[in-house]
Amino acid sequence: MASAAGYSIASMTARVAMRMALLDVAFHLMNSVRSPQDFSLILHFRDAPNLDGLYEGARSAMNRFPVSASCIDGQSWVWRENKYFKLEIVSDCNSRLAIERFVDQPFDLHHQPPVRQALFLNGPTGATLVTRFHHSAADGLSGALWLGHQLNVAYGLEAVETERAPFVDLPLRHLPTSVRRSEFAFDGASDRLWTSNSSERSGARRWLTIGFPAAELQRACRRVGGFTYNDLLATCTLEVFSRWNAKSIGKCKIGLWMPMNIRREANTGFGNGTSRIRLYAQYKDDAPLVEKCRAVRRQVSWTTEHGEWVVPEMSWFTRVPRAITRPLLRSYLNRSSVDMCTGVFSHAGSWIANAGEAFKHVDRIECVGLLHEKQSVAINAATHHGQTWLTLTYDPRLLSAEEVQQLGQMYEQQIALARNELL
Repeated sequence: MASAAGYSIASMTARVAMRMALLDVAFHLMNSVRSPQDFSLILHFRDAPNLDGLYEGARSAMNRFPVSASCIDGQSWVWRENKYFKLEIVSDCNSRLAIERFVDQPFDLHHQPPVRQALFLNGPTGATLVTRFHHSAADGLSGALWLGHQLNVAYGLEAVETERAPFVDLPLRHLPTSVRRSEFAFDGASDRLWTSNSSERSGARRWLTIGFPAAELQRACRRVGGFTYNDLLATCTLEVFSRWNAKSIGKCKIGLWMPMNIRREANTGFGNGTSRIRLYAQYKDDAPLVEKCRAVRRQVSWTTEHGEWVVPEMSWFTRVPRAITRPLLRSYLNRSSVDMCTGVFSHAGSWIANAGEAFKHVDRIECVGLLHEKQSVAINAATHHGQTWLTLTYDPRLLSAEEVQQLGQMYEQQIALARNELL
């Protein structure tokens, strides 16, 4: 097959192309108008770098991570240098609508690289940098690594990389044996999150971000023992989903879809190094929060040890024509028995801390997540400068802004309950 540049992939693969990994192909096949498979990292600066520095940092990041400057041709990522990258500049913008419009723009990975970026200027030094990553190329850690390098270059903390690094596969962890279903799972799939509108989703994404101090809660988790701060946030998410459904439809089977980093080297490597585990509200309703957190920790330990996160060996999947694999994958994931859980939860703590020194210039972080067609809400948290920023991403056709405000208030109430019990 000829590429857009007019050369054959077969003759140029060793120099400018790399075959897509299984997870890359899966996210590309799952992408649709109603369920776009990209996410956005929104960084709010108090003293933003200059535009030349941001451009220089972006070009350097594309050289360091060549997939981020590539397009899809057939089953391969093909290097397109960085000539397709454009940093959009919006001046004197105080409107949330402009950021929403940018986030809702479609990707065409056959003609665009999987990274798009816009800078929204507000005032002499303040700015908001919105970077969209398509999940066909990158997961959340990859996004943090890419941005960390760009910003380190922009602030003069790292040297510019002027030569393209070689394409490299991302080594993933594996186990000789693994389970596909947790022993803690309910009979049948988890119940979906209740929504006031059951019409077809729009594919648009809106979000609400709340923040709360993290340092005291992190210390309390270590002092009490038996669970982590991440376990606490996951438990709070289960509790909020349970309360939300209970007030409208009664007691439900609540499950949490939680991404898990499965890189062999935990904090390095650009690409798709994330699988998932599933957690369930399998504890007594009236149990103390500490017991619930420890129950969640037991599930995390069990699923990690038994390999619910293991990506199956399906090398044939990357070679079969998309006209065949796309309907097969969609049919499989949309079966009623497949548990896509009640909602999504992720938390970036060490990822942000390890991303780069330049993140010290960032005041606030928001992560607009992706939504599978069976999921109505994704909750993505980032802890930075002793503060946890928790972003609730939703489809406005399924939930109203007022309803998501209620969800956010319920989460804040849950955090207040955690403080009362742990501090």
